Amino acid sequence: MSLSNLLTLKPWRIYTSVGLSGACVMIFELTGARMIGPYFGTSIYVWTNVIGVILASLSLGYYIGGHKADEQDAHHLLASCLGATGLSVLLCLVIHDIVLRNLAHLVYDPRLGGLCASLILFALPSIFFGSISPIATRLMLKSLDETGKVTGKIGAISTIGSLIGTFVGGFILIPYLGVQQVMLSVGVVMLLLSAIFSMQHFLKYAGLGIIIVALYCIFPKGARGERFSTLYNDVLIYETTDELGDSIRIMQVNNHIGSAQYLHSDDLVYPYLRQFRIDQQLVPNFTNTLTIGGAACSYPRELLMQYDDVLVDVIEIDGELTEIAHKHFDLPYSSRLNTYIQDGRYYVQHSKKTYDVIYIDAFNDLRSIPFQLTTQEFFKDVGRVLNPNGAVIINALSSLDDDKTDMIQALLNSIKTAFPYVKVLRVEPTLPIDALQSLCIIAMRQPIELTNKQNEEQEINLSGKSLILSDDYAPVERLVQKGG
Repeated sequence: MSLSNLLTLKPWRIYTSVGLSGACVMIFELTGARMIGPYFGTSIYVWTNVIGVILASLSLGYYIGGHKADEQDAHHLLASCLGATGLSVLLCLVIHDIVLRNLAHLVYDPRLGGLCASLILFALPSIFFGSISPIATRLMLKSLDETGKVTGKIGAISTIGSLIGTFVGGFILIPYLGVQQVMLSVGVVMLLLSAIFSMQHFLKYAGLGIIIVALYCIFPKGARGERFSTLYNDVLIYETTDELGDSIRIMQVNNHIGSAQYLHSDDLVYPYLRQFRIDQQLVPNFTNTLTIGGAACSYPRELLMQYDDVLVDVIEIDGELTEIAHKHFDLPYSSRLNTYIQDGRYYVQHSKKTYDVIYIDAFNDLRSIPFQLTTQEFFKDVGRVLNPNGAVIINALSSLDDDKTDMIQALLNSIKTAFPYVKVLRVEPTLPIDALQSLCIIAMRQPIELTNKQNEEQEINLSGKSLILSDDYAPVERLVQKGG
């Protein structure tokens, strides 16, 4: 680039491109993790893969961008880089569904699946994102005496942009626009930035961008139904039939089915929820209940329908799920129903209420309970809000193979630090031992009276050879993964 062109280049153009690129890369990262969530969950493994791949790709982009800036006309190079970034983001949007669906079928391990997905979808855009700052630094650098000042200013503007992008993306864009609309917007913004430096380059990349967007509009969307993006989850509502041919409505939360409801019956779809009906056997004539983990609120709805005097409190961290439950799953508005939009751990720590029965049915993904709801400290808080003769009923998932029970045994060990009496029931006793299955855990301060049939067919005894989960050390994801 000639000195005369450099002197006439307005600094605001460079600062704008660097600041907006910094914002877009953070929005891209947040959106990317939400994009993978419906297929591989939202565990720490998924976030680690997304962050790790993007950081590695940004580093490669810094290196490539710095070398190219010294070898080529930085002015046109930056225009090309901005345009290529936009195109690669749009390409990610177009192919993500087919890539993730195929990977989810081929790779069961969320660690490997999340890594492969992140490499395929996010590596190339992140390399282009990373190359922007060193090229912009080369454009602003007029003499070696200004190296530190220019580098510091570019770095500061990029970081400020990233900070703004983090909060705007997390608090506004993703909750209100949804993942795909946000990804589309990031791609378009990056394409438009190229016009600041070269209209010729912009027109070339915009033409390709239009083709990619057209493909996105033409490609059939993988999921049928109504989709919602909330602060916490990607939610899909759709209708299908069960194995007996009965029509049901499903709430899919990220990569697992969170709730289901019959369309022509008031019965509960899932056996583990029907197992919750043991509540009346354990605590006759209970009147105050707490459910931690609402989703579509299937069992709270059952309580409201079956009893005229039972008070139902529901804790659901994702308030939009409760609104979906009212709209799509016939959860009634009732003076006996109180919903609290907060974390279950926080609620039991601060609640002044006490309950006869506490139901815990909260999952991060297909098998993983949020770690803060598994520790000995949590169950001591639960015990504080449980009436002396009350019962805690927990839904858990596990295989019963000896080498796959570390998580369920650790959970039981933690519960036993707060409750002297704990029993485990197989919800579906006919399932093979090695099958992933629902287990109903009951915890009380007094002896638990089961029927002869429950003792003979459902109750199981586990060795307890595992650790006790604590706030300091609760490796839930590792234990779940070890369980297959």
